[in-house]
Amino acid sequence: MSSSTCWRRNLRLLKGCCAAILPFYTFLTANADSGISSSILLADSLPQRFQTEELKDIPMPDSDTWWEAFDDTVLSSLISAAVANNYNLRAALKRIEASRQMLRSTYSAYYPTLGVYTGLDFNKDSDREKLPYVKEHDNSSFNIGTTLSWEIDIFGRVAEKARGSKASINVSRLEYEGMMLSIAAEIATDYSELRMYQRQLNMARIHLASQTEMLRIVEARFEAGLVSKLDVAQARNTLNSTRLMIPGLEANIITTRNAIATLCGLNEEKISNMIDEDTTPSVVTPPGIGTPADLVRRRPDVAEAEQQIEVLTSSLGVAKKEWLPTLTVNATAETSAHSFGDLFGFRSMHYSVEPQLSWTIFDGFSRQAGIAEAKAELEAQIDSYNMTLLTAVQEVNNAIASYESAVREVELYKEVIKDSQDVLNLATERYKLGLTDFSDVATAQISLLSQQTSYESASANCFNTVVALYKALGGGWSNK
Repeated sequence: MSSSTCWRRNLRLLKGCCAAILPFYTFLTANADSGISSSILLADSLPQRFQTEELKDIPMPDSDTWWEAFDDTVLSSLISAAVANNYNLRAALKRIEASRQMLRSTYSAYYPTLGVYTGLDFNKDSDREKLPYVKEHDNSSFNIGTTLSWEIDIFGRVAEKARGSKASINVSRLEYEGMMLSIAAEIATDYSELRMYQRQLNMARIHLASQTEMLRIVEARFEAGLVSKLDVAQARNTLNSTRLMIPGLEANIITTRNAIATLCGLNEEKISNMIDEDTTPSVVTPPGIGTPADLVRRRPDVAEAEQQIEVLTSSLGVAKKEWLPTLTVNATAETSAHSFGDLFGFRSMHYSVEPQLSWTIFDGFSRQAGIAEAKAELEAQIDSYNMTLLTAVQEVNNAIASYESAVREVELYKEVIKDSQDVLNLATERYKLGLTDFSDVATAQISLLSQQTSYESASANCFNTVVALYKALGGGWSNK
C-alpha cells in the first residue's frame, strides 16, 4: 500500500472519530450544566442584550477633545500635557501593549512548535556481561535532528482563547479611556477652582483698597470732630476682616496649582508659566443629551464592564471545550551516524510522524467544576454590568439636576450683588451727608464682599457641574 493511500485512510479514520465524539461531548457538557441556575448564560457567544447595538439619531462620542468646547486655550494645554505626561495614563498604555502581546501569544498556538537538537553518544561495552566473554569495544555516534509538535485546533479551543484575548485588549483600551476622562475632568475642575480663587483674591484686594480709602475718610472726619471713634474702629475692623481673607486664598491658589502640576506630570514652575494668561472657560453644555440610558452605554466604564462579559463568556467557552479531545501531530527528522563524515548521507536520515488523538475521560469532576466556576463568574459580571449601567444613568440624571440648579443659583446671585451694591452706594452717600453712622456702611461692605465671593464660588460650581455632566456622559458629544 502506498504512503499517500495510507495517509488518506488515517485522515478518514480521524475524521470519523471526531464525528463520533461530538454527540458525546454535547451529552457531557449538558450534564455538566445541571445544577446551575437557569439564569446563567448557557451559550458560548455573547448574548444579544449585552452587545452594543447601533443606536440611531444619537450623538456620537468625541471624547478626545470634549474639553475644547470650553474655549479656553490654557485648559486645553493643561489637559494635553496630562495626556502626554501623566504617569497613570502612561501605565495604562503599557497595559494595552501587554494585552496585545498576550493576544500574540494566544495566536502562537495556531502554529507548530519547532526545535532542533544535536549530540554525541560515546559508550563502551563491558567484556564481562555475556558468556562466552567477548572483547570489549567502544561505540560512538553523532546525531542532528529537528522536532515538530502541533496541536491542530479542530474544536476551536485556541480560537475561543483568542476571542477572550481580543476582549482583554478592549478592556485595557477602555480602562485607558476612562482614566483619561477622569483625569481631564479633574484637571478641568481644579482649573476652574484655581480661577475662582484668583478672582476672589483680586476682588478682596479691590475691596481692600476701597476700604482703606474709606478708613482714611473716617479718620479725617474723626479728627474734624464730626464722628466718634467708634466709626474709626468699625472701619478698621472691616478692613482687617477683608485682609484676613488673603492668606487663605493665596494658600488655596498654591495647593490647587500643585494639584494640577501633579496631574499634568509637570513641575509647579512650568504650570505657573502656563496659567499666567488670564482666561475663563465658557460654560457650554453637551449638545443633544438625549436619553441617558442609551448614551451611558458608551461610557468607558460601562463599555469596559460589557467587554468583561465578553472575556468571561470566552472563558466559559474554553472551559466547555476542555471536554473535547485534542489532536496533536508530533514529528521528528534526524540524521545519525557513527562517523561524522557519514552524518549527511541519505542512508543516515530518519523521520517519524505521529498523529495523536487524546481525550480525558475522567478527571475527578474537575472540568465540571471549571464550567460551574466560569458560569458563576460570568453571572457575577452580568450583575456588575447592570449595576454599573444603573449607576451611570443615576450620575447623568444627578449631573443634569445639579447643572440646572447651579444655573439658577448664579442668576440669583447676580441680582443679589446688584442690590448689595446699591445698598453700599446709598449707605456711603448717607454717611458722607451725616445722615447715618458708619455701621450701615460697614455692614454693606461686608455683605457685598460676601455676596461677590459666593457668586464666584457659584460660578465655579456651575462650570464643575458641566464637567461632571461631560464625565457622566463619557466625554464630549457631537452630532457628527
